Amino acid sequence: MSARERPREAELRVAEFVRRAGDGLIGMPLRDIAQRCGVSDATVVRYCRHEGYRGLKEYKIALSRRAELKSEPPLRGDETLCEIRRRVTEGSVQALYETGEKLSLDALEQAAGAILASGTLDIYAAGGSAPIAAYLRHQLIKLGIRASIYSDPSSMRLSYAGFERRAAVLSISSTGETQDVVAAQRAAAEEGCETICLTARPDSSLASVSRWVLTAVGGDFLGDSTFARIAQLAVADMLFAAIYRKKKT
Repeated sequence: MSARERPREAELRVAEFVRRAGDGLIGMPLRDIAQRCGVSDATVVRYCRHEGYRGLKEYKIALSRRAELKSEPPLRGDETLCEIRRRVTEGSVQALYETGEKLSLDALEQAAGAILASGTLDIYAAGGSAPIAAYLRHQLIKLGIRASIYSDPSSMRLSYAGFERRAAVLSISSTGETQDVVAAQRAAAEEGCETICLTARPDSSLASVSRWVLTAVGGDFLGDSTFARIAQLAVADMLFAAIYRKKKT
């Protein structure tokens, strides 16, 4: 292992710990964080700087602000346009930050590798998740990866016959409980496919039948998962970039 690889692996351990700790990180001193990650104090500070902050203190301030945003009540529909603008902007930013903290880097790495190795991808998505699937397909075309989208129950069932062992399948559902999507993912898993899911619920039925879980979280906006959709688009771009990176190395 080269000296260049070791610092990167140490920062990955910090990233995974931060993701698991969530808001609980706010009250932890630097030394405790470093000890729990098995790294030096300097590595923790370096991680914060790579995330765009001057150090751990500034990182914690941002984390505290996001915790405050979570406690705001949902929109009622009678707010001023100024309030709507603020709430939607802050909700979108919060969803992106939260997703960045909770998305597993290992799952992202393994999902990218599975899709690249397969060369093709079947995507299952219904309702509001279908536009996310269309966007991901558009991105994958740039990398020479053929992706097919199945968004209705009949086409999903027909696609089962085309499953091949080790093929890559990705299902998208914010709740992780869309019945037809879960059924398609379960069928793919039973055939030995590389199953990936994009969901806000890592404890959902969809996640339970997926090998790799990509978490994209976000609160509701007037009863819809608008913020989660924004986070899903970000994860789609992360997956695209991760595959591109693998192709170049």
